[in-house]
Amino acid sequence: MDIFIASNRQLPIRYYVQEAIWIRRGGSIKLPDLTLPFFVEVEIKNQYNLHIIADYIMDFQRQYKQTEIQLLVRNTATLATLQDMLSQHVQTQHAISIVPL
Repeated sequence: MDIFIASNRQLPIRYYVQEAIWIRRGGSIKLPDLTLPFFVEVEIKNQYNLHIIADYIMDFQRQYKQTEIQLLVRNTATLATLQDMLSQHVQTQHAISIVPL
């Protein structure tokens, strides 16, 4: 997987077939860096569509007054891009941490 997104709330699954991005339930993998109970695995075939991941996170946050989110990212270029995209939209009641995997 390219990205793992964990949260203190249940995360929705999404399939963006034309954009080649799949957000599906996390399996039974144990990742030591994930400390939140719910997570999804993200597979990205096209790195130019990272705005979809940022939109997914922002849409998720709009549903709740307060959230905690952890992103574990394999690719350092993807990590930097997501940090830039999400840093512009973080609200004070939502916590996001983005770390390399």
